[in-house]
Amino acid sequence: PAYIYYYGLLGCDNSRDWSSSLRKNHRKPSTGSLNGVHLFASNLKTSLLSCTNGGVKVVWKCFYQSITLILVMTDDSPVETHLLHLLDTMFNALVLLIGLQELECVQNVERLKKDLKCCYPLIDNLLQGTQLMYPLTQSVDVVAVEDVSTLSQCMDAFSEAVHSGYGCVSVDGKIIVATESWWNLSPLEIGLLAHLIASLPPARCQDIPVYLPRASNKVAHRMLVFSLLEGVHVCVLCDAEPSLRRAQDEVGVYWSGLTERLVKCARNPSSVPPGVDLSPSVLAFCLVNLRSRRCVSSLKPSTFLGDSINNTLSAGFQGELSTEERHRYLVDFYKTVADNMLPSQVKDGVKQETTAANGAQLRPPEEVTPANGRLLHAGIPHKITESYICTKKYKAYTLHQDEYNLFVLLTPNTPTFALRKATMDVYKTLTDNKEVGVALEGAPVN
Repeated sequence: PAYIYYYGLLGCDNSRDWSSSLRKNHRKPSTGSLNGVHLFASNLKTSLLSCTNGGVKVVWKCFYQSITLILVMTDDSPVETHLLHLLDTMFNALVLLIGLQELECVQNVERLKKDLKCCYPLIDNLLQGTQLMYPLTQSVDVVAVEDVSTLSQCMDAFSEAVHSGYGCVSVDGKIIVATESWWNLSPLEIGLLAHLIASLPPARCQDIPVYLPRASNKVAHRMLVFSLLEGVHVCVLCDAEPSLRRAQDEVGVYWSGLTERLVKCARNPSSVPPGVDLSPSVLAFCLVNLRSRRCVSSLKPSTFLGDSINNTLSAGFQGELSTEERHRYLVDFYKTVADNMLPSQVKDGVKQETTAANGAQLRPPEEVTPANGRLLHAGIPHKITESYICTKKYKAYTLHQDEYNLFVLLTPNTPTFALRKATMDVYKTLTDNKEVGVALEGAPVN
């Protein structure tokens, strides 16, 4: 018989920690009913994938006939692609911390429940709406910085000193610089490791066993994480050697001289170099490279433009949007158009991952076909490359150009006829910038 352990998630847009809220409220009848419905359908040889009721969407997915994940969220998207990706990401988050062997053949359910407790902070980080875009875009969040070659050389030298080819420096979970071997990991592994770093409690150094869902899902490696500054971490993957103490000694040798440069990275909330001048009407943006599976996003793109422009930013409408509101509206816009309108991959680029850690086929982004009734643009003979929406609080525009998808949030007083030009200006400014190009292109991501 199959052993079933389900991870229920109930919440709304105002909940900052859905899984913790569920555990505190002990909603066993709710999760038990959801699991019972799924079992009932299975006994009738019917696959229950999802259902919608009262503005709430429930999605089920079974892994190895032993782990069933149940995701309950507000119905805020016309398609389920991002929810299915989120379920796959959640399962691989479990693999990352406890290994596939413990999940594919559950021998002791109670022991598994205890082991899974270490996964809660990472799962919460994936769900509670951090500023990382990976759970939605399936692309690694990066930061574009000036003179990245100096940081890259230091990263390579430090990795060699601790006998590891895998290393990166991140700020709030966004990659500043990484070794070539790190970029050769799959986007799934890089994204999960970034979220894991962002979910760790504050500490000077940490030694954590991790299983790479693609490269090594049954043999653990050591992930050494060192705090350089608040929010800035250097991380390496290694085996038995070196010891944590020896690696910590090397941190001071290689990174103490770059404190001033790292401070600039930590204090830059825009994720782009100071020389990138964007229109004050731009509230937020997310630029995704479909080939390398990397993205640059910012909720404060006009930080370095001065107070006069910031004053202009709020002229013409009442109430400037907070950072949380910008992120929520950008995510809502992405969910509306990304999965059912714009292409989510390039055919001649990096191959989309189609196999989950459980060996099951992932549901790939759907092609534009008239017969596909789940897409908003079903029946339209041409490929959609641009779209926009207008609301009282903001306007948003998206475009697909070459190998990029760009999503831009603009002030509501921006004339509708000027949305396309404003977005094209953002696209040209970002793609023409050398530092942004290095961050998004760099070494190819497999």
